[in-house]
Amino acid sequence: MRNFAITALLLFFTLSTMAQRVSRGVILDENENPIVNVKVSEIGSRNEVFTDDEGHYMLSCFATDGRILFTKEGYDSLVKPLKIEDNVIVFLKMKRNANDYHLGYSVGYLDFKQKNKNKNLENMPYLLGESDINRQLQMLPGIEQGNEGFSNLFVRGGEVDQNLMLYNGTPIYNSNHLFGVSSIFHNRSIENTAVYRGIAPAKYGGRASSVISLESKKLGGYTSTKMHGEAEMTPLNIGIYAEQIDNRKKSYYTISARRSWLDLLLPAEFKQNSFNANIYDLQFNYGKQLKNGDNIDFSIMNTRDHYFIGFTERDSQSSVITSLGLEQKWSNILGSLKYSQHFGNNFTAEHFVSYSGYKNRLILGQEQIDTLDFVNLNPSVTEQMLTRGVRDIGLQSNWVYLMNNKHRLSFGLQSSSRLFLIGRYDYSAENFPNVADVSRVEGDTKYSLSQEIALYAEDKFRISDDAVLDIGLRNVIYSYDGYTQMVVEPRVHLTSFLKNNDVFKIAYNRQNQFVNELNLGQTGGPNNLWVPSTETIKSQAVNMLEAGYEKQLGSSYSASINIYLKTFNNLSMVSDLTDAGDPGLNWQENVLQGSGSANGIELFLQKSEGQFTGWISYVYSNSVRQFEGLDEAEFLSRFDRPHMLKFYGNLTSDFRDWDFGFNFIIGSGQLFTLPIGKYRDIDGNTVLEYNTLNNYRSPNYQRLDLCLNRKKDVYGLDQEWRFYLYNALGSRNPINVTADFLDNSFTELIVNRGFIQYVPGIAYVIRF
Repeated sequence: MRNFAITALLLFFTLSTMAQRVSRGVILDENENPIVNVKVSEIGSRNEVFTDDEGHYMLSCFATDGRILFTKEGYDSLVKPLKIEDNVIVFLKMKRNANDYHLGYSVGYLDFKQKNKNKNLENMPYLLGESDINRQLQMLPGIEQGNEGFSNLFVRGGEVDQNLMLYNGTPIYNSNHLFGVSSIFHNRSIENTAVYRGIAPAKYGGRASSVISLESKKLGGYTSTKMHGEAEMTPLNIGIYAEQIDNRKKSYYTISARRSWLDLLLPAEFKQNSFNANIYDLQFNYGKQLKNGDNIDFSIMNTRDHYFIGFTERDSQSSVITSLGLEQKWSNILGSLKYSQHFGNNFTAEHFVSYSGYKNRLILGQEQIDTLDFVNLNPSVTEQMLTRGVRDIGLQSNWVYLMNNKHRLSFGLQSSSRLFLIGRYDYSAENFPNVADVSRVEGDTKYSLSQEIALYAEDKFRISDDAVLDIGLRNVIYSYDGYTQMVVEPRVHLTSFLKNNDVFKIAYNRQNQFVNELNLGQTGGPNNLWVPSTETIKSQAVNMLEAGYEKQLGSSYSASINIYLKTFNNLSMVSDLTDAGDPGLNWQENVLQGSGSANGIELFLQKSEGQFTGWISYVYSNSVRQFEGLDEAEFLSRFDRPHMLKFYGNLTSDFRDWDFGFNFIIGSGQLFTLPIGKYRDIDGNTVLEYNTLNNYRSPNYQRLDLCLNRKKDVYGLDQEWRFYLYNALGSRNPINVTADFLDNSFTELIVNRGFIQYVPGIAYVIRF
C-alpha cells in the first residue's frame, strides 16, 4: 500500500510537471489591436484557454510538438505549431461584415482603444483649440465636467479627489493647468486612456469612484528606425511630440513638451513688475527589452503653472513708493521605473517603483522705498508665503500565475508612503526703520507621513466556455500619527457570454480611500488641501453594485446598458473655508463627515466603422448627500444632473482635405446654493438666509461645439489647420451664479449668471 501511494504521488507530480509546459502569446487583429476571448486549444487534448483583456494567453500543454487552434466567432480560425515558452504573436483575420467590437473587459470599463473604437478623436472640438484628454472623457456616459468650461471629472456621483488618475501607473494629485480650464496632458503623448467607472480589478485601490489610467506608447505596433512626430501651435501653447518605436531593436522612446508662448512677447521689466503667466509640461518615456526577454520601462513627467501680478503706487502725500506682488506656482513631478519579467514556466511579474510630488506655493510680497531717505537705501520688504503639497512614494510587486487552464491568479504587494504638507506659512519683514527684522513659521514645519500597504489576490476562473468568474480580495493596512486601520475590500465579477454573442455582466466592489482633497472654493483648484485620514476624519468607503449588457449590432455598431448603485460613507465637507485654510489652526476641527448615495442607468450606442463615426449616450442618475452636523435632511450633490444626453460625431475621409467633428450636450442644469431671503439682525447687519445646500438648479444645459480640420501635404510635410467654435449656439450655461434682491422687501430674488459663448479656437499642426 505504501509503495502504491508513493508511485501514485510520483505519477501525479510527473503529470503535473508535464502539464506545466506553457505556450505564451498575444493575439491581434489586422490593426494590431488585441482580441479578447479568443479560444486557444491544443489539438488532440482538452487543454484550452481564452485570451484576456489585453489579448494575451498562457496555455498549459502536455505535448511539445503538437498544434494549437485559435478560434473566435467573426474571425477566421487558425492552426499553428505549438511553441513552448515563446512569446508568439498571432494575427487573426476578421471575416467580412463581422464586428470587431470587443465584448470583454469588466462592467463599466471604457477606453479609447478597445471599447471606444473611434480613432478620430483629433476631430473632437476643444475649448480654445487645446486638445484635452479630460474633455474627451467628459463626453462619455457617467462622467461629467462640473463647472462650465472646466476640465474636472466627476464620475457617477463622485467627487474629483475620488478619481485615481495614473500616468504610466503613477498617481497624479493635480491634473489641471490654468486653474482647471485645461489638463496637463499632451494629447499625443497618450496612446490609450482607460476608465474603470467604479468596478476595478483587485490590483487597483485607494480611490472611491474611478481609476483613470493614461498609458504612453510602448513596444508593439508600428515600428520605425527613424524619429517621427508633430509640432502644434494654439492660441495658448506651442508643443512638440516625437517618438521612435523600434520593435527590431526592442527599444522605444517618446517625448512631448508644451509651453505657453504669449508671455514670451512681454518685455522683461513688465513681467518682473506688472504681470506674467506661463505654463509648461514635459513627458519622457523610454523602454527596452533585454536579452533574456524581460522589459524595462522608464517614465518621467513634469508640469508647472506660474502666475504673477504686481502693482506700484506712489503716495501723493509723501515720497514713499509701494510695490505689491501676488505670485502663485504649482507643479507636478512624476517618475517611475518598471521591470517586467517571466519567472518560471507559468509566472510573470511586474516590479514597479514610482514617485509623485505636487506642490502649490502662494506668495504675497510688499516693498516700500522712501525716495528721500538717503541713509537707508534698502527697501522695506515683507513677504508672506503659503506652501502646500503632497508626495507619494510607491512600491509594487504584481504577479500573474497560470495555475492551470481554468484558473489565472493575480496577486501582489503594494505600498504607498504619502508625505503631507498641509500648510506651511512663512512670514518675514526686513529693513523697517527702528524695527527688528521678523522671520517666523506657522503651521507645518515638515511633511507628515502616512503609510498604506495593500496585499491583494484575484482568481479569474473560467467556469465554462461561456462564463468567467473573477473573485478578488484586497486587504489594506493604513497608519498615520499612531492611528492604524485595516480594511478588507472584496471584488466579485461575473461575465456571461450569451448564445447570441451578447454579454451580460454583474459585479460588486468595495473601495476605501485614505486621502482627501478639501475643497476651499474651487473644485480641483491648486489652493485645495490634500489631507490624510486620521482617527477623527475617517477613511471614505464606497460600495458599488453594477450590472451591464453589451451587444454587437451589425458590422459597425455596438450598444450597452449599465445600471449601478453606490453608497458613500465618511465623505468630507469643509464647514469653515477660512479656518480650514489657516495653517495655524487644526484643519480637522473644520471638517464634517457624512454619507451619500448615487444610482443611475446609462445607455450607450456607438458606430466605429465608416466615414462617419461617433457615439450617443443617455444617462438618468441621482446623487444625494447627508451631513448630520449640517442638516439632518438629505440634499442633492452639487453636480447631480438627472438627465444627460451626449452626442459626439466626426466625418473623416481619406479622399477629402476637410474633416468635421461636433459635440452636442443637452441635459439638466447645474446646482448652486442661493439664499432664499435676507434680514437685519439686532445690530443692523444684513444676514442672508438659506434653507439647504444646492437649492437652485440653473436652466437646462445645452451646448454645441464644432470643429473643422483641413489636412494638406505641402512640400512633403503633412500639415493641418483645426478651427474650433465652443458653444456655437450661444447658450447661457452659467459658470457661476450670484443673487440679489430687487428691493428692501427682501422677497424678490434676482439671479445673475456668468457665462461664456461663441469661444473660437485654432490650432496648426505639422507632422514630420
